Amino acid sequence: MKSPIFTVRTASRCMEDAKSIPTPMMLFDELWFEQELCILFADTNVGKSLLAVQIAQSIANGTAIPGFRLGVPGQGVLYYDFELNDKQFEKRYTDSQGNSYQFSPNFYRIGYNPDCKVPRIRSQDVFTEIRGHIESFHSHVLIIDNLSYFASTSLETAQEAIDFMRAMKILKEEYRLSIMLLAHTPKRNRSFSINEVDLAGSAGLSRVTDSLIAIGIGGDSSDQRYIKQIKVRSAMLCYGSDNVIKCRLAPQDGMLGFVFEGYCEESDLLRTPDRQEVNDRVILLRAKDPSLSQAEIARQLGVNKMRVSRILAREDSKDKA
Repeated sequence: MKSPIFTVRTASRCMEDAKSIPTPMMLFDELWFEQELCILFADTNVGKSLLAVQIAQSIANGTAIPGFRLGVPGQGVLYYDFELNDKQFEKRYTDSQGNSYQFSPNFYRIGYNPDCKVPRIRSQDVFTEIRGHIESFHSHVLIIDNLSYFASTSLETAQEAIDFMRAMKILKEEYRLSIMLLAHTPKRNRSFSINEVDLAGSAGLSRVTDSLIAIGIGGDSSDQRYIKQIKVRSAMLCYGSDNVIKCRLAPQDGMLGFVFEGYCEESDLLRTPDRQEVNDRVILLRAKDPSLSQAEIARQLGVNKMRVSRILAREDSKDKA
């Protein structure tokens, strides 16, 4: 007999059943929890991979990154690296004296096989191999660097990307996985707050994720970074615009990565925008999502609501002329 698609229970029954389910623990502070599908996104060359490798090593070794909390013991992590080849990875984690960083034996790095001659890699083939890795290495933590690899090989349309994310979510439920996907943003203006709309394909991708984490560059600095919480389901939103995590790119314990420096408001780390930049950004946000209120646009950009109102009023008067 075919299993039903839905289950029907009283709310009280749901509460009782949930008591037997273990509480998800923190994998990367309150930004990413066990059994969540998370997207970590940023502009190119901001440090997504550096942070993702740090997180993977932290979980594999069972040791928290200084400044961040970890709630799980050391365990296997499958890190799918489609950004760096072996030599590039080795050079990144070798110091000027030729000393290589010692990764945990629980850290499994998986890359593209150059001997694979398949003309077009299909999503179903990717998932078949991932299932095999999960079962072979008994790992429940996956980090995929990055989503654009699949977009350029097997995902030809926005709908295919969304279908891929849904399939990833099904895989997560099937094996009780914790999955982090890295994603790029289109080129963005550092004068403005990072938001969900900065994630490429945001409308479709964000709907099926449990958490969204963004990385920004602090002003015009080459090494200042900040981490911002965009979406969360397993906790309160702690690291929004008024309390981002301030970091610096530097070696720590032999690994180049994010060094925790404290907390601050995102506005403290943004460049001061000129008048035209603000005008363009206000108009762009409304064009992307006409349902956004003027107050929400002002909040996202960190400007006065009256200023947003005046910009939109001028734009509307141009359209009527």
